[in-house]
Amino acid sequence: MATYRVSKVGKAAPPFTRIINELLHDERLSFKARGLLSYMLSKPDTFKFYIDELTKHTTEGKDSIRAGMKELEQLGYVHRYPVKNERGKIMSWELDIYESPSLRPESGFPVVENPTLITNDILITNDKRLNKYLTLENEDNSYIKTYLKYFSLKKNKQHMRVTTEQREWIINQIEHLRSYEVTAIDWEEQVRDHFENLPKTNNGNIIAFLYASHRRFDIGMHDQF
Repeated sequence: MATYRVSKVGKAAPPFTRIINELLHDERLSFKARGLLSYMLSKPDTFKFYIDELTKHTTEGKDSIRAGMKELEQLGYVHRYPVKNERGKIMSWELDIYESPSLRPESGFPVVENPTLITNDILITNDKRLNKYLTLENEDNSYIKTYLKYFSLKKNKQHMRVTTEQREWIINQIEHLRSYEVTAIDWEEQVRDHFENLPKTNNGNIIAFLYASHRRFDIGMHDQF
């Protein structure tokens, strides 16, 4: 058995990418994730990656690309974060790519402090900041508007109030889904299916729904309470 390689020396050498073996031999990653990361590392440092664009250069579908990206995020090869304006509104999402997780300035992932649990309509939390409740409004967010429409049809009442922090978290989670190319059509299909099969004992809280939606699309949560 022999291996035949393209010559990478001399004036006639074709363009090529040098990648450390660490990521290619990382057995925690699927071959799909290793290939995705290798492809991204072959692009310029300022290159912008979008799932729709990535699918044009592979036989993989969107769900497969999302799954590969999730692996890379969980193991520290990719860091996805929102860019906000002075009012705290998410304007866009940025992607940092690391050839090795050891290059990241932080180690591991942040510990979740002051968790919030949801049981029926009651919020149980030890976070003193979560004390100002407000009505979840449609605003300009079509995803929230869609959810509230189906909630009203199913429950025949207004969605339970949320805190300011929870409202921001909800918006951030939706923007996180959108950054993975989860379209308004994808979202509405999921919401409709959710309420069609919703048990009477389930209060339909959008917060609990968002945890399930990320699992369905095989996307990690942006953050926790």
